[in-house]
Amino acid sequence: MTMRNDATRLTIRAEDGRHPRSVVGRQGQVLLDADLDQQSRHLLHRVETATDDMLGADGRLVVPAGSNAFSVTPAPTPEACGLGTGHGYLGGWLVENATDCLLRNQPHPRTGTTPTAPVLLTLKALVRYVDPVEESAFADRALGDAQAAGRALVDWQVFPFAPVGGWGTGFSCATATTHPDWTKLAKPSSGTLAVVPDTAPPAADPCTIVPQGGYSRPENLLYRIEVHGGIPRQDHPAADGPRFGMDGLTLKLSRRNASVMARVVKVDGTHITVEPPALDPLNWFSAGAYAEFVSKHDDVDPRDAATRERLFQVARTTDVVVTLETAAAGIAGSIKDNPTDWFLRLWDAFPEGKGVATARRSADDPQHSELIDLGDGLWIRLGRGGDDVFRRGDYWTFSARADGSIDWPAGQEEPPHGPQIRYAPLAALTGPSTAQDCRVPAAALTDRTLLYRGGDGQEIPAPVGGGFVTLPGRLRVGVMRGRTPVAGATVTWTMPAGGVPSRIGGSAVSGASAVTTVTDAAGLCEVAWALDAGRTDAKHQVQVALGSASSTAEGPPLVFTAGFRTAAATGYQPGECALLQQATTVQEALDVLCAHEGGPAEPVALRLASIELLDPQGKAVDLVRDDLILNGLHVAHNAFAGGITLSAALRNDNVALESTPEPFDPIVEVELDLPYPGTDPDKAYWALASSERAGAAQIFMPFGFHRVRLDGAVAVTGKPEPGLVWRPSEMASAFLATAPLHRWGHRVVREEEVKASGWHGGELMPILCRLRVRSAHVRAHDPETKRQVYLNAEHLGVSAGVTNRELLVRELDPQRAADLDLFFYLEL
Repeated sequence: MTMRNDATRLTIRAEDGRHPRSVVGRQGQVLLDADLDQQSRHLLHRVETATDDMLGADGRLVVPAGSNAFSVTPAPTPEACGLGTGHGYLGGWLVENATDCLLRNQPHPRTGTTPTAPVLLTLKALVRYVDPVEESAFADRALGDAQAAGRALVDWQVFPFAPVGGWGTGFSCATATTHPDWTKLAKPSSGTLAVVPDTAPPAADPCTIVPQGGYSRPENLLYRIEVHGGIPRQDHPAADGPRFGMDGLTLKLSRRNASVMARVVKVDGTHITVEPPALDPLNWFSAGAYAEFVSKHDDVDPRDAATRERLFQVARTTDVVVTLETAAAGIAGSIKDNPTDWFLRLWDAFPEGKGVATARRSADDPQHSELIDLGDGLWIRLGRGGDDVFRRGDYWTFSARADGSIDWPAGQEEPPHGPQIRYAPLAALTGPSTAQDCRVPAAALTDRTLLYRGGDGQEIPAPVGGGFVTLPGRLRVGVMRGRTPVAGATVTWTMPAGGVPSRIGGSAVSGASAVTTVTDAAGLCEVAWALDAGRTDAKHQVQVALGSASSTAEGPPLVFTAGFRTAAATGYQPGECALLQQATTVQEALDVLCAHEGGPAEPVALRLASIELLDPQGKAVDLVRDDLILNGLHVAHNAFAGGITLSAALRNDNVALESTPEPFDPIVEVELDLPYPGTDPDKAYWALASSERAGAAQIFMPFGFHRVRLDGAVAVTGKPEPGLVWRPSEMASAFLATAPLHRWGHRVVREEEVKASGWHGGELMPILCRLRVRSAHVRAHDPETKRQVYLNAEHLGVSAGVTNRELLVRELDPQRAADLDLFFYLEL
């Protein structure tokens, strides 16, 4: 299953071959899921490369000194050998064993016939993708059936390995990793793949338009080509699954990175019940596609998947049941009684309808295969890559875009993009109770090291008067040799150059005097530090160094810093408050606030001053009255056929807006909830369709609503008051004016046809009209602050006396204010 997440793309080929440091977001620009994936990869590359460089030991598991992680307890048979709990590092990867176990009950068990000593217990680690289908803890029940992100996991398995001819004499951890069979086991796959788009045929007639060639689907997809099987190479070890050559290699195809997988919950013949159910019918198992039985163990142990066929064509599906071809009955029956940890994974069919394509060596070029058709203008060609080695699960991905392009350099042959697999020897079993540990312990530090243990960065209130004030926390340092504390070590406390004199343990520390202390039996030294209260404006420091027998400092000193807490010494960063724009310290800000005590505390914002509905004669209905918006008001059917005007006020004064909308911008939206069905054919259909079954209740009147946004244009106006105006289009105005005729869709035009169907109509209800103003697009210039201010409309209901559903106007709190979102009713 490896890395199979539903991503837009996985491989990004930059012209600069160096690894980027990070993903940097750009203001107002798109942030892709690939960017988020790449950010984690950049960080992982940095961390894992640094870890590998610092720990070294290429191809070996490095564990902390004294750790029991993956330590092997020998036994007469490898499957009975024990593995210790803990973590180690393999090529920078963090590999963890959560509990003591045996090879036969490790997270991915290894049982069956195994070689006996001498044998090399081998750790295989790989990056595997785990999503909420496999691990439900990654999903949040609060989101229901919404898809959630998965996790990249460094998974592992320990298995016994021995060459066919044995290890020979002198078997050990050092000699085992030089054996040719170990090299073949640990070496990455060398086979290659290239994507070859169709080329446009030449035009015989210069006036004829010919196809452009290349990818032809009108979709943006992430293709995945994965090795399914092949002809095993007998010259390679098969302890971790067979290796295949290019000729006869079989491949699977997915146009969505094979990201659809469902858990098997029940097996009935070839009817497979799965969960979760289909969320996207266009990205789900369907007749003609292929489903593969997969186990969470397949990535780390592909032997079972390589020995019995698990890929079958889908016959038919529902949202929860996938019916496979009859050939699937065998494996389906084998998991029927225990479907736990089994899943179905979706694959696409090749153009000829098959689930796999078989590579054949080209007669003209034995180093490459014949072209394999993926359909849609794309082909692939395999290459031997010098050593001609593939393994089950090797995959390549590339993105194909609706503009006809593919994210694959022309003519470039690439080794598999994954999975990432690493091997390391754990123990050389030389007998039923003897084993050589192949792990590499991290080196311990042997030099004495002065370590910080606490007390830095303290601040105390500035006292009244002078003198020395002792800090509440004591300064603590430790001296260690590796993990061993050093007792009796000499540490010397001095004043840094240009510093302020202080006191350590009651003794003066200045440019002319120092204080010497020694560590206790635990290698620790604690001292009291007193500061000069007469220098509240200064940065107080003292440094400590580890003394040596030659009276010189052993290593660099540690520096402790402290100070007095004052408002004048605490910085202030000006925010939105206009009064405090010049303040740089807390003291200055407090002084300014004190001088302006009692001033306004309201945030500066635009508020709605009026909302007027204009009928064709210009008569207005104002929806704002006494600082309330008359939400839920009933008005005439043509109350706004002449338009809707909105004015905004700043500090109780009307203000000109600086908004620059296009006429078609949805800054002001007017929507109606019209009864459904509203047309004669729909009425006749629903009446007839609901009367076919005897005794069923017939549909004879509207049973729902459909929302219609009226066509209109928005503009900034200055008369009679500055604000916004929305005017309906000619047809929208005619629609409102003729409402008494069409009665919002209640009127039946084809009376004979509709009445014959049994349609009665029904009572004409008021029509709900919704008015929305997007506040973030309504702005003006504040002459006092010289800044732009935005409209804060309000959608929180209050209880008042006209409609009992009024909305607040003067709510300026940005945590509560929002877009204007009101409704009213149109009456005939």
